[in-house]
Amino acid sequence: MILPTTAVAVWILAIVSLLCLGSWANTLKLAGRWRFEYFYYDFVLGILLSAGVAVLVLGSGRPQELTFQDNLLLTGYRKMAWVLGSGVVLNLGTLLLLAAIGLAGMSVAFPLTLGVAVVVGTLWDFAFGTQSNTLLTLLGVALLVAAVIVTALAYVRLLEVRRQAAQQALTPDPRVKSKRPKPTGGPLTIAFSVAGGIILGAFPRILAEGTSGDNGLAPYPAILLLSVAALLSSPFFVLFFTTFPLQDVPGSPTGYLSGTRKQHLLGVAGGIMWAIGILTFLLVQAAPQIAQPSSLVLYILNNAALLVAAAWGLLAWREFQGGDERVGMLAAGMVVLFLTGLGMVAFALLPK
Repeated sequence: MILPTTAVAVWILAIVSLLCLGSWANTLKLAGRWRFEYFYYDFVLGILLSAGVAVLVLGSGRPQELTFQDNLLLTGYRKMAWVLGSGVVLNLGTLLLLAAIGLAGMSVAFPLTLGVAVVVGTLWDFAFGTQSNTLLTLLGVALLVAAVIVTALAYVRLLEVRRQAAQQALTPDPRVKSKRPKPTGGPLTIAFSVAGGIILGAFPRILAEGTSGDNGLAPYPAILLLSVAALLSSPFFVLFFTTFPLQDVPGSPTGYLSGTRKQHLLGVAGGIMWAIGILTFLLVQAAPQIAQPSSLVLYILNNAALLVAAAWGLLAWREFQGGDERVGMLAAGMVVLFLTGLGMVAFALLPK
């Protein structure tokens, strides 16, 4: 297997992971009016394609050393079960994130979902023995919780401003029957984001049960098992979302065939980008300790994907367009609070 052994390689992989995990959802935005449930079928195919190429090319490289096949033979079934289980957990969390993106966009869904995930993960690590400064950790978590709340407030305010603008645009003539603005899914977006964040916050800890230790899975067989778990579990999750849709009419498996070639290719591209992000994350975690950046830098690189996604939503897709000055101030406060909170928790991890 080809694994990173130098600091330069680890830095490059960490940056690639950050950019991919913060940018893959652009493919859903580019797909236009395409249900996220159907998008996810192609998304999973892209994950499986990337994982297959990675294990065959990189995981089988340097055959004189340990290959991914050797690692699978040496790893116990319990470790494999943990990784497969983490894949199912990750699958459900990602689908909930996609549902929130479909309702509110990247600039809201990612900060809400991944913000909750970072809080859950940080508290989990702190409770189970990670060495960190208690005061800085708790202050950082408080700032991250505040950032999540500010994100929700900004979104609620944006919906209110748009609702008021739509009501003012209605024709006042009583002889003309006009439709009232369609109700938006504000509470539903927040609920799906929080649920997805709790699930995604647990994912790395479940995955670590299968990848840590002397007989743990290496990055390449791990991403292969993750892709298999996603492929096998996604039809059940997608069927639920199409049967009980968020806003649209119920869908059917045959609706997937109505997508254009561009929409299907974008779904595959999104899965490839996501898989590259997860694989590079795993490779960074597997690198020798001496080659890894400091715990401060590594924590920020591992958790700042939500800010990359928020930047795409705010700057490229203009998802807060139409909001008033208060919305703009809340959005700016969201970014500042996330940066400060992540930085404070990262400083708390530095050795005394």
